[in-house]
Amino acid sequence: MKLVNNKNMVKVVVIEDESISSNYIVSLLKKYCPEKFLVEKEVDNIVDSIKWLANNDSPDLIFMDVHLSDGLCFEIFNEVEISCPVIFTTAYDEYAIKAFKTNGIDYLLKPITEKDFYQAIVKFFKIRRDKTAQLKENEKFRLLELNKKKIYKERFLVKLGNKYTPLKVEDIAYFYKDDIVFIKSFDGNSYPVNSSLSNIEGSVDSNVFFRANRKVLVNINAIEYLSQYKPGQLVIRVKPKFDEIIILSQEKSSNLKALLN
Repeated sequence: MKLVNNKNMVKVVVIEDESISSNYIVSLLKKYCPEKFLVEKEVDNIVDSIKWLANNDSPDLIFMDVHLSDGLCFEIFNEVEISCPVIFTTAYDEYAIKAFKTNGIDYLLKPITEKDFYQAIVKFFKIRRDKTAQLKENEKFRLLELNKKKIYKERFLVKLGNKYTPLKVEDIAYFYKDDIVFIKSFDGNSYPVNSSLSNIEGSVDSNVFFRANRKVLVNINAIEYLSQYKPGQLVIRVKPKFDEIIILSQEKSSNLKALLN
C-alpha cells in the first residue's frame, strides 16, 4: 500500500524496551511502506536513547514507548532537543496529555492494531507535507531578505564574579550545552548565558561559528585539528579543550570541510 510519492527515505528511530513490540513496529513499517522507511536505530532504554540522539542527526520520526526499562521516556526530552514528530506507544492512557505537550503527533495504545498504526502514519505524512509547504513559503521570504545585510551580535554580556562584562564575539571559542548553555572564551573561562544554542546560532555569523552537533557551536578559529572517526565522519579537537569528544555526522563533516576549504 503506497502512501505518498516521496523520493526521500523517512529515517526512523524506535525506542522500545520490549523486543516483540519493537519488531512489530518495524514489521508494520515494512508492510505498508518498505520503500519509504529506513529504521536507523532501535533503542531499549533512556540512557542509550539520550546518547544516540545527542550524537546523531535528528531522525524524521520516532516511535517511543512511554514506560522504558529505566524510567519514563519523558526524561529523554529533558536531556536532548527532539525536533521531529513522535508517535508514542504504551499500554497506559494516563500520559496522553503529557505526550502531546512534547512532539507527540499520536498516542497508540497497546496492543496496537494495524488500523491505528496506519492512521498514525497517514497523519505523519500529512504533517510532513504541510511542513514542506511552510518551508517553501519561508524560503520565499528569505529570498526577499537576501539584499538586506545581516546584522550579527558583536558581544555577549557575561557575569564575572559579581560584575557583568561585555565579551566580544571574536574572543569566544565555542558555546556548549551542559544543562544550560555556556560560553567558553579563548582564555579558558566559562560563562553561563541565558539563551538556547539555536537562538545563539541564529545571531552569530555562520561563516565563523559552526554547529557541530546539538551540544556545541564552535568558532572555526578554535579548531585545532580534524581527524577521522568513521568513514565519512570527523572528530574535531578544539582549543581550549572541550570535555567531550566532538563527533560530526557525515553531513556535518562535509559541511565543515567545505567551510574550511
